[in-house]
Amino acid sequence: MKFNDLLSIIWRNMWKRKTRTIFTMMGVIIGCLAIFIIISITNGFERYLTYEMESLMDTSVISIYPNWKSETEDNKDSTTKTKLTDKNVEELNKLGYFSEVIPKRYAHTQIKYGKNQTYARILANDKANLISESSLLAGKAPKNRSKELLLGYDVAKEILGYSWEEKVKDDSEFQKLIGKRVKLGGEDFGSDDKGNPLKSKQITCNIVGILSSGNGQKNYEIQGSRKLVEDIIKGAPLVDEEFLKEQLTTYEGIDVRVDDKEMLESYEGTLRNMGYQTSSFKEFEKQTRSMLLGVNIILGSLAGISLLVAALGITNTMDMAIYERNREIGVIKVIGGSVRDVIKIFVGEACAISITGGFISIILGVLATLGINSVAKSITENMMGQPIEKISVPSFSLILGILVFCLVIGFIAGILPARKAAKTDVITAIR
Repeated sequence: MKFNDLLSIIWRNMWKRKTRTIFTMMGVIIGCLAIFIIISITNGFERYLTYEMESLMDTSVISIYPNWKSETEDNKDSTTKTKLTDKNVEELNKLGYFSEVIPKRYAHTQIKYGKNQTYARILANDKANLISESSLLAGKAPKNRSKELLLGYDVAKEILGYSWEEKVKDDSEFQKLIGKRVKLGGEDFGSDDKGNPLKSKQITCNIVGILSSGNGQKNYEIQGSRKLVEDIIKGAPLVDEEFLKEQLTTYEGIDVRVDDKEMLESYEGTLRNMGYQTSSFKEFEKQTRSMLLGVNIILGSLAGISLLVAALGITNTMDMAIYERNREIGVIKVIGGSVRDVIKIFVGEACAISITGGFISIILGVLATLGINSVAKSITENMMGQPIEKISVPSFSLILGILVFCLVIGFIAGILPARKAAKTDVITAIR
């Protein structure tokens, strides 16, 4: 039988019982549409989370933290790094893996500009060369051992008099802060036993730069020289000497920068084997994908039940067609049609029903995606002030996968009825 004749027979027979074919197809459409929407939304969610974390984390940096262990554990022979000091910085530099090793020391302080004030965390940053121009809204990075400050976007916003939830209408307002003097410290800690007022040391500094709004956690920080941060720590009243020594000799964390991002995961494993606690963008990405894969499997399995029902519906439809078209099967065999031709017709019809349902589900899925993205954009803009452009993102591999899956379902659902039709006795069929 010619291929064109086969297609013509399949298409004609498919629509002889339109209502039954449409209802059979509905099962495929519902199942495939559910899978399309579920996977598209999880793809979009993964893309959104990845984008957000890229703005919060440097993708070429591994962050190292003190690795605290339970007090009941025996740490005598452990390589676990419970404190980070200059020795650890030296050890990391000697590895030769990293282009930059950046120790992090913080202090908390009050910042006052005119009548406006707020509280913020200040980071000791003597690596001004690592601050890219693209991350700056105005000004420049601070110099080492100076009293120059780089303000996070939200810190700058608050000392301009805006509340945290207010939007700045024109970012050029920040430009007027460049070169202005602010006062750090001066917090009131009450009074001592003799009634004398206790205040932290007040330090006058100059604003030299402001970060743009897309810098994540850094929006709420101030960056200055290591000496400035140490002066703020020393300037706190009634600080225990042992605590002060701890503050000035240890780091809250160390960031290491990797030139070859492909090696980041390997280097992170090496650091963990050395006893460091680490985190990186790669680790977050892996955890996110693992979590979303689990969600996909659970929800996809539920949608798969619909496809299983659809497959049974196709099998039932083709089984009924055998009894309705007994004479046609007999005629095909009499005029020279082979058993293989009969199988091709019935398997082809089952595949045609399934794959047509798949195509329709993809069209409906694309339309649903446009609707979901439009609604999500409107809701997130109203709730968060910043719209999420695409929360549902279908991929080419998803579309191809659905079509292939439909073809497989159609083949499996049609093969048993097709074999049954091929075994039909010619004499009985044309009688």
